[in-house]
Amino acid sequence: MLEKLEQLRSRHRRRLNLLAPALERRRPRIAAENYAARHSIEHTLDRKAELRRLAPDWPPAARRYHQLLTYELEGLRELVAALPLVTEGRELEESLAEAAMQIERLEIEVAWCASLPHRPRGVQALQP
Repeated sequence: MLEKLEQLRSRHRRRLNLLAPALERRRPRIAAENYAARHSIEHTLDRKAELRRLAPDWPPAARRYHQLLTYELEGLRELVAALPLVTEGRELEESLAEAAMQIERLEIEVAWCASLPHRPRGVQALQP
């Protein structure tokens, strides 16, 4: 019996996963999710850059680029509406300022896209 107890105490035995803290047990899954999210974001940014490059000459690319910009703009506006519910103070002010700059940049891109000679279907150029 003592011999078995000594074996259990030995440092060379494999550590049981269920005895590890919860975060440590989830660490491999979190790393995999982070990798997948990073890959997805990189792919989306690459695709968006390619669509922006093709938009002036190819109407389907202009339509898709306009659609992506519109989705991104709507998402940012929803984020701005939700921010006061989850944070406050300086962090809120910084987040709102950053979001405002991004919204302004996106509005400029949407206006540029709408002004292309081959406008996306249903999109009209902004009137100054």
